[in-house]
Amino acid sequence: MIKHILVPTDGSEQALTGAAYAVGVAKHLDATVHGLHVVDIKLLEGPILRDVSASLGTAPFANYQGNIGMILDQRGDAAIEAVSQRCATAGVPCKTERITGIVARTIVEQSALCDLIVLGRSGEHSAWLGGLLGSTTEAVVRHARTPVLVTGHDAPKASRFVIAYDGSPHAKHALGVAAEYAAAWGAPLDVLVVSAHPDHVVAEAKTYLEPHGLATRYEVRDGDPSETIVAYAGECGADLLIMGAYGHTKVRELVVGSTTSYAMNHAPCPLLLTR
Repeated sequence: MIKHILVPTDGSEQALTGAAYAVGVAKHLDATVHGLHVVDIKLLEGPILRDVSASLGTAPFANYQGNIGMILDQRGDAAIEAVSQRCATAGVPCKTERITGIVARTIVEQSALCDLIVLGRSGEHSAWLGGLLGSTTEAVVRHARTPVLVTGHDAPKASRFVIAYDGSPHAKHALGVAAEYAAAWGAPLDVLVVSAHPDHVVAEAKTYLEPHGLATRYEVRDGDPSETIVAYAGECGADLLIMGAYGHTKVRELVVGSTTSYAMNHAPCPLLLTR
């Protein structure tokens, strides 16, 4: 059961989209939102300034660290206040915190006692990323044990959920999360199987899901898993796509790419990733 939702925010439009979505989820599930802003410690370190100044042939101005620290703190306070105001308007309980640290690592650490992390797509520097998710989001997904929901939509809907299932350990864990989430929202659940042995995988999913009493349907597709999963989510008008995150070795991901990364950058709906 989801009762504590962590919402990291950098104050950007995308982060506020994620916060709005999280507030909608919290209201439906009677949960508490934890707004978190992480002041990037790397921006406060003197060597970065010295390196930039040397390359420009200039000298750093006096009290750089103090001034930058003050500016970052003010921006952080404004970011978490925006989350707090959204929660207050919706009548959702909210706690906020500003922490200085390494951004992705701090988010993962703070998620240990939360049930869900909600991240807006894609973050403060999205204009420089060509629509791709930033490294912070990918790092959080890769290392967090808490499910991560990545969204470009500001309001949750529940007309249909899709779970991508291939029988792997990560997918089995995602199947459990999908069953719980679909039951909480009263949403029908599509089980999409892209596998070399679909009959066995479908039977396995049916055995697990039938006792849950969900409205389910099963779809078997051929093709590249990354493109097939994203295409099906768009085709059936899914309001949420659920997947196990990073189910292969890092070597294989580097060589042939990652289904998780592809889905994070191309899914037409919010994406819930579990490990």
